[in-house]
Amino acid sequence: MNMKIKYLTIILGAATVMGCTDLTEKVYSEIPADDFFKNERELISNVGRAYTKLQAYGTEQSLWTLNLQVTDECAVPVNANGSWTEERYQELQYHNFSQSNKLVRMGWEFCFDGVAACNEILYTTAQSEIDFEGKDKILAEVKLLRAYFYFMGVDGWGNVPFSEDYSDPSYPEQKDRNFMFSWIENEILENVDKLEQNPSPEYYGRVTQGMAYTLLAKLYIMSQEWTGTARWAEAEAACKKVIDSGAYMIEDNYSDNFKPYNENSRENIFTIVYNTIYTKSDHNAFVIYMLVLHPSSCATFNIPTSPWDGFVCQPDFFAKYDPADTRRSDSWLYGQQYDVTGKPIDGFVITPLFEESKYRDGRDTYDGAKLIKWKYQTDGLLLDDQTSMENDFALFRYADVILMYAESLVRQGRTAEADDLEELAQIRTRAGLAPYPAGELTLEELYDERGRELAWEGWRRQDMIRFGKFNDPWWAKKASAQNKKIYPIPREALASNPNLVQNPGY
Repeated sequence: MNMKIKYLTIILGAATVMGCTDLTEKVYSEIPADDFFKNERELISNVGRAYTKLQAYGTEQSLWTLNLQVTDECAVPVNANGSWTEERYQELQYHNFSQSNKLVRMGWEFCFDGVAACNEILYTTAQSEIDFEGKDKILAEVKLLRAYFYFMGVDGWGNVPFSEDYSDPSYPEQKDRNFMFSWIENEILENVDKLEQNPSPEYYGRVTQGMAYTLLAKLYIMSQEWTGTARWAEAEAACKKVIDSGAYMIEDNYSDNFKPYNENSRENIFTIVYNTIYTKSDHNAFVIYMLVLHPSSCATFNIPTSPWDGFVCQPDFFAKYDPADTRRSDSWLYGQQYDVTGKPIDGFVITPLFEESKYRDGRDTYDGAKLIKWKYQTDGLLLDDQTSMENDFALFRYADVILMYAESLVRQGRTAEADDLEELAQIRTRAGLAPYPAGELTLEELYDERGRELAWEGWRRQDMIRFGKFNDPWWAKKASAQNKKIYPIPREALASNPNLVQNPGY
């Protein structure tokens, strides 16, 4: 815990600059760069501002919740009390995206506010005459963080504004996925060796080689979709770099990766750091329990603030779990509910499987399984005005690397090798399931297993696209057009940059 607070103090101490959509806007002040930093500590604190941009990921209207809403794992039906009627959620679920949808705009701003912050920090750091051992490593961190923000932008919008020079006053040019794929790949390969090799308390929540190779694996595994060229062997090799580092492991207990104070998990490769003190505003809090829990659950989890009872698990996604799969009960709240003493709460029975018609017409009070994957903080330390807990959010997790590694093998016709992966078997056995029998691991099963293992971790949309499922009909959604695999560029972004051209079909 002390280590987390120490790091948060570093990264938040200089977080006085708000992000902007315009990648060329100066936001750090009119102070000359050579007067801005007087010592190494000030320089490092300035770099920390790029990391604070990640914390918006866990808010209600963010890239994370945008990507949840367009998949089969999450829904926001109209609530029995008349709330959650906003059309933006229905638009996303039905794949009727529009350039005016607020979540589309917030997702865009997450990516390009992050890019803008990284560009500014790289510029001001380069302008500073302060030099010290490890400066190149810090610059490499920021470059990889920028590559992550660009990766997520390209994933969502395809053609994106590109700028890596903070001092360039012109409007960023729009670049396509082929250009951006090569740029991200080169940025990773040119900087990975400069990064910290192994995770350590000092580098908790920061970019390391493990993060860089995981990002590279994710880039390669999407190559066929993005560029038309399969790069399964390269995805395999990038995953193997993470595996062979020996720095990560599959935890014996699935829930250890998501519980409060989860900074000691050796499965979490790259995390967003959250804290009840430092990250509690609407702009940087991880508000998962506020989004999903019914107010009656306050009696179960000793939570003082009344939750909003919005997001639920889609019934068809819930049905993908074998009843013997412990991830079902580890991830979802359903059935009879109990208070903190174990006493049944009268009438509070959650129904996980409810009819599709209730999405449009309004669900019953207790319809829909509630997410409890990120365990709720029951120690009574949450105050009335707090919405963020001590759970850090893993953007990259080692189980994901193992599943990508297995997928890359299967896609190369090497199913037997995938079946023999010891850590793939561990993912299954810790969930109370048998390892896959020899020769029986299929892409269809890998797709479902990724869904169960990585539920609501932000990768389902990519998986659905890569496995050819995204445009299929499901539950409340009809079949959608191929252009829905990318989002429309928000109208605000189009208005602010004349070089941007709207994506096809919008």
